Amino acid sequence: MKAFQIKSLLLLAAFFISLPSFGQGLKAFKLKNGLSIYTWEDDSKSDVFGLVGVRAGSINDPEEYTGLAHYLEHVMFKGTDKIGALNWADEEPIYKEIIAKYDQMAQEDDPVKKEAISKEINELTVKAGNLGLPNEYSNLMESIGAKRVNAGTYYDWTFYHCSFPAYQVNKWLEISSQRFLHPVFRSFQSELENVYEEYNRAQDDQGRVQNQFVMEKAFAGHPYSRAIIGLPEHLKNPQLSKLIEFYEQWYVPENMVLVLVGNIKAQQISGRINAAFGRLAKKPMPERKVYPDFEIKGRTQYSAKVGFYPRVSLVFKGVPAGHPDEDALDIALSLLNNNSQTGTMDKLVLDGELTSAGAYARTFREQGRAIVSAIPLYDENQRRFESNKSAEKKALKAIQQVANGEFEDWKIDAIKAELCRQFDLQMESNEEKAMILMNAFYNEQDLGEVLNYKDKIMAITTEDIKRVAKEYLSDNYLALYIEKGKPSKNGKIEKPGYKPIEPPVGQESLYATQFKNMPFGQVDENFVDYGEVQIKQLNDRSKMYYTPNKENNIFQLVVQYGAGEREFPKLGFAASLMNNAGIMGAYEPQQLKEELSKLNATCHVSADADNLYIIMEGYEETLPQACQLLSRQILMPKLDDRQLARLKGSEMGMRQQRKENVSILSEALRQYILYGEKSDYIDELTDKQIYELQISELTGDINRASNYEAKIFYTGTLPFEQTYDILSKNLPLVANERPSTSPQVKDMAPVNENTIYFLPNSDAEQAQIHLYIPMQKADKKDDVLRSAFNQYFGLDFTGLVLDEIREKRSMAYSAYAYVGTQNIAGKASYLRGYIGTQNDKANDALEVLMGLINDMPKNPKRIDNIKSYLRQSMLTSHPSFRYKAMELVELGYRGYTDDPAKENLPKVDVLTFDDIVKFYEENIKGKPYCIGIMGDPKSIDLKKLEKFGKVVKLSERKLFNSKDAMF
Repeated sequence: MKAFQIKSLLLLAAFFISLPSFGQGLKAFKLKNGLSIYTWEDDSKSDVFGLVGVRAGSINDPEEYTGLAHYLEHVMFKGTDKIGALNWADEEPIYKEIIAKYDQMAQEDDPVKKEAISKEINELTVKAGNLGLPNEYSNLMESIGAKRVNAGTYYDWTFYHCSFPAYQVNKWLEISSQRFLHPVFRSFQSELENVYEEYNRAQDDQGRVQNQFVMEKAFAGHPYSRAIIGLPEHLKNPQLSKLIEFYEQWYVPENMVLVLVGNIKAQQISGRINAAFGRLAKKPMPERKVYPDFEIKGRTQYSAKVGFYPRVSLVFKGVPAGHPDEDALDIALSLLNNNSQTGTMDKLVLDGELTSAGAYARTFREQGRAIVSAIPLYDENQRRFESNKSAEKKALKAIQQVANGEFEDWKIDAIKAELCRQFDLQMESNEEKAMILMNAFYNEQDLGEVLNYKDKIMAITTEDIKRVAKEYLSDNYLALYIEKGKPSKNGKIEKPGYKPIEPPVGQESLYATQFKNMPFGQVDENFVDYGEVQIKQLNDRSKMYYTPNKENNIFQLVVQYGAGEREFPKLGFAASLMNNAGIMGAYEPQQLKEELSKLNATCHVSADADNLYIIMEGYEETLPQACQLLSRQILMPKLDDRQLARLKGSEMGMRQQRKENVSILSEALRQYILYGEKSDYIDELTDKQIYELQISELTGDINRASNYEAKIFYTGTLPFEQTYDILSKNLPLVANERPSTSPQVKDMAPVNENTIYFLPNSDAEQAQIHLYIPMQKADKKDDVLRSAFNQYFGLDFTGLVLDEIREKRSMAYSAYAYVGTQNIAGKASYLRGYIGTQNDKANDALEVLMGLINDMPKNPKRIDNIKSYLRQSMLTSHPSFRYKAMELVELGYRGYTDDPAKENLPKVDVLTFDDIVKFYEENIKGKPYCIGIMGDPKSIDLKKLEKFGKVVKLSERKLFNSKDAMF
């Protein structure tokens, strides 16, 4: 460990940090205006992850104007007095008038007059729309090859982020600072509608509704109890002036952080950082309201009928982020539930006493809670779940064991090792490292302590854990019962009927012209080095794929047997049982979990149509022993009748409610239009087959699947030959393996005439619209054309679909359309589209989407941006070392033997806009299509749908396997 200080005339202050060896590329300092800067050099990465964070979130919303932090995040993408400004001198007076009109509307109580003012605002917004370009920021980010450009609002913070090529750091710093200088919240009215859509979407998500119930009770009296998106009565009565006040109050440099992680040189860019972000004016820090933490006394129960099945959450006192007891409490909760399944709550699941269980901390900047949750056991004979009361009693016994200090020391050691391993894995990712730094800033934690996390964890004693467990996991708790029932959906926000905004096409601001002419760094064509992957035959057919791990000493082993549920339809259930299986004649399920945990290894088994997968992770010093245990379990699995009963009950419980689950119904409809009777929800085991599952046949399926040839993917630090020796001697591989026919794909449904399948659902707050157009067989020669079309047409904010449906017309929060393939040369390609919109907007939104499909607007000026984005994306989209070998194999299925960029970059260079138009006209325009719509028939005009094709009404039963159905 060593302490260091960065000295610079540009800086107001530098941080003193004691860092572990992996953190030596980290630099931390402050600008004179108070902005905190964290840069972390890692030249092994192909790009840079950058974020700007603000220590302000939904808890800082005024009580009478909730939702401001989230609204602000949305409109921060709309430009400034320079970005997107075609004529700010003319636009500014209209903008100020819009602000005043919102204030006027907020003071008006008469609904008729409020509606009239709203229409006036719409007219002004349309007028201002002729003078500004709300999407220019997104287009400029596309021009520098920025990927995953997005933002997020949480309780304590808001952040704006993306990844970008290292040589574009100058431009990124310029535009990422410019957006905070004089932001202009263009299209505020339409963006409000998008937030309304986001709110309506949340009403269909019972998981979010359940989480909100828990938060309301767990953090009563604190803004953590409020939904981040805000209250519906506040969403309906917005004031732009209040949003501006929020920005001015909280978006001040000393309350903000800039984080850059990846292929950068801090010394080279520190001056540029200061030149760009030093422009932000120094302002006083905002005052924060202090909320008392409410005291939990005794047992208090609350219930809500908002679930598809029962669930109980026991809420105990917790700690805020950075509290001295935070890590010890995490370990105490891990003694209840952990990845290795060695906790006392895990034992209840393994013993078939509960369907599932969890224990976790909800740790925020100001307060925290410890939460233990459980889903009662589903009785397959009674066809119902046991009560929440019974689940609570079982959970309390498991909690009491930990609170009483009844645990072995080796479990503490294993949990510590697991926490340290997870931290090391986070250090492999630019984004994860950036998030760690960002959270340290938000929570005002010492960076040295945060990055020396492993030392802190290892220093925690058993006595620390016993003390914390006894103090926090006490008899004082909230018992939150979620019972089966439908949540009320009060506060629905209706369609307003605004005129669309039509910004000028083909124009750009003076700022955009200057931005595009800025110099950038040297562009190096660095391709993925797949030569690093070493391949060697392990058996007659099986192969080992080895990739060196240069980051840490954590190995990852993936055994991929080439037989799946296509050959053995019950293999998915068998694989699930393997996760809770023992070894015949040697270990009971939890005993095996404990043995693996002592080796600091975890193992997970799964299956899909093509393969049986075993994924093991741990430290290499115990690799031989871990492989030996794995081999014994695969060859002699001890599957458990109690676990089978639990698994059958869980599946039956899920099937019992899925016809009421809007999300599952939407996915079942999507699969139906894509695959017809081959949908996963139709081509599945019947209820009767599940009910009759037997241990013997499932054990046999595991044995039979593991007799097929395998691909072994390994990443680690051991030399190749030594690794080969260990794996060849210790993995469960048979001689004369059966040949695999994987991967295969399902035939996609043919479409001979335009057809609309309508699934009535009066419970859906949002209509779900799915579009499918079958296309020609996939060929890698079309990869660039597909990518270019997708970038132009509908994958993100720069595409036509989101721009026309969301940005201009506020008809949906989520909308897209793209051309995809089945990732195997010669198999199907297709166009898929989706819109999630209010039921009363469904007809109009579909009209816009099909207008784009049938007559795609042409904007040739987009081609330079598209080519620039594709080129830069190809050069920076490198797989993690852990997945490099798997990516190489998957590329082979598509017809590649090396980095596709080597073949495709020359194609990008000669790409023209006419090529995109030709691809559209040959493959999409005028082709027969299939549309699936789920929504409320009272709000969706079925007669109007007939203009798009033949309308066929579906029932829920049509989407699921109804043979031998029990529900």
